[in-house]
Amino acid sequence: MDLTVPTNFPSGDRRTHLVVLVDRDGDVWRQVGVTPEGEPHMVCEAPQDPAEVDALEPYPWTPKAIRAWFSPVRTLGGAA
Repeated sequence: MDLTVPTNFPSGDRRTHLVVLVDRDGDVWRQVGVTPEGEPHMVCEAPQDPAEVDALEPYPWTPKAIRAWFSPVRTLGGAA
């Protein structure tokens, strides 16, 4: 399932829908904008492991990258 292309919105819905993901460690990733390529740009503001704060900052995290590094990933409201 591609989280960047939701299928449960009515046809013609043009509202902005921000992506929120939760990784295997329970870290919450929120969308803060889009990358130059148009993908959601995600940040984890408060990782469970404080040592990860500096490591997560410089990388332009996208849902695809988060799934690759921190799977399994689910949406904040349920299964992904």
